[in-house]
Amino acid sequence: MRSASAKDRRYLLYNPMVKMKVTTQGEEVINLLWDIIAAKGFEKDMYFEIAVRDIRALPKLEGTVHVNMALVVKFMANYFFNPSEFPEIPKRDDNANDAFLFNQGLTKGLSRIRFHDYNIAYNGLDLPNIALFKEQIAVFKEFLLTATPNKEQIKDIDFLLNLGELFSLVAYGQLIIENAKIYKVDDDIIDQIFDVMIRDFSKFALQVYSKTISTSLQMELCLKMIRKPVVNAERFERVWNNYVYALKDTYKMSD
Repeated sequence: MRSASAKDRRYLLYNPMVKMKVTTQGEEVINLLWDIIAAKGFEKDMYFEIAVRDIRALPKLEGTVHVNMALVVKFMANYFFNPSEFPEIPKRDDNANDAFLFNQGLTKGLSRIRFHDYNIAYNGLDLPNIALFKEQIAVFKEFLLTATPNKEQIKDIDFLLNLGELFSLVAYGQLIIENAKIYKVDDDIIDQIFDVMIRDFSKFALQVYSKTISTSLQMELCLKMIRKPVVNAERFERVWNNYVYALKDTYKMSD
């Protein structure tokens, strides 16, 4: 966002996508943790009591998921099929004037905004689950080209939202890979993240498949998108021991 300009407005995709995806994933994390700690999640004077309440607000206060997804879908065609060249964006923590963000001009013409080729990021890391995720992306592009949603499907918000979820995972994965380079994130963590991404992609592909208005070709391609991540028990144990369990007793509630 800090590197945006009148000629580079890619942030108009990434901003609503992060508002929608990160906040809903935050809710999912809390729900999964609640399944683990069970009844202790109802105890008072614990951080979890605060987290359960406050996490619900983020997807709503940052703009409803439906509103942000409606914005995201507008960028899909150019993102996949009409890339342009843009500079690589470094970490921006410099003391620069962010004047453009306060004078962005008109917000119309979103469907004409161009993006750099997402393949540059995805081809920059050679990890098993990224390779598998790229195969899912290829089938999704085939879906958009050969089984393009018809007029009835485009009017079906629920159908369109699920396509938007698939698209969001692709753009979300791109940002994760780009930031992995900046923050020097361990390959084990990235591969484990894409284990989750593959399962999420499969989940939303199944939802598109299950829609009553899905065509036979769309259903066939959705089945091709449903994949199982590359299982690596040793990688999982390394992530668990080095990055998750290692945080035990690190954080404490203040008095």
